[in-house]
Amino acid sequence: MFFSQRPQPNSMSKPAQFSFAADLYMLQAILKSEDGKSKDWQLEYLFPWSCYRQIIEWILNNGTQIGVSEFEGVEAIHESATHVKIVFPNEREQDKMHKFFEMFNFKRKQAQGVDRSFPPMPDIYQGGPKPNVDAIKRYIYSIENAFDGGSQVVEIPSGANWKFHKFEF
Repeated sequence: MFFSQRPQPNSMSKPAQFSFAADLYMLQAILKSEDGKSKDWQLEYLFPWSCYRQIIEWILNNGTQIGVSEFEGVEAIHESATHVKIVFPNEREQDKMHKFFEMFNFKRKQAQGVDRSFPPMPDIYQGGPKPNVDAIKRYIYSIENAFDGGSQVVEIPSGANWKFHKFEF
C-alpha cells in the first residue's frame, strides 16, 4: 500500500483531515445507495492522493491502534494522477473502516462548538426527505480541493435550500 507520490501540502488540522476523510468515506456509500443501481456493500472508495497519504494509509496500517483488528487484503490502487482507489476484499474488512469513522464522528459531534479544529457535521439532507445528491457532490469536490491544497476553505452543507458553511483553516 505504499506509493512514492508525495501529498500536496495543505494547512488543515489533523481533526479536520480525519473529519473530511470520514465524510469522503461515508458520503461515497450514501451516493451509491442513492443511485438505486446496486444493493451490494460499497467495497471501493476513491480518495485524493493527499487524503490517502495523510489519513487513509495510516488508518489501514494501524488497525489495532484505532480500535479494530488489523486490516487484511485491502488494496490501494493508483487510480489516476489525483486519486487512489481503496478496495476492500469483503464487507468484514470494509466494516472496520466504517466502525472507526463512526467512533471518530461520535468524538467530532462531542467537539462541536468546543474545539474549532473540528469542522461541523454536514447536513446532507438540506431540508429534504432524502440526501441531496448535488449538495453531496459539491461538498466532496470542496473537500478534495482542500486536501490537494487548492483551497483554504471547505463548503459544508448546513441547513435547507443550498446553504453552506464555509470552514476555513
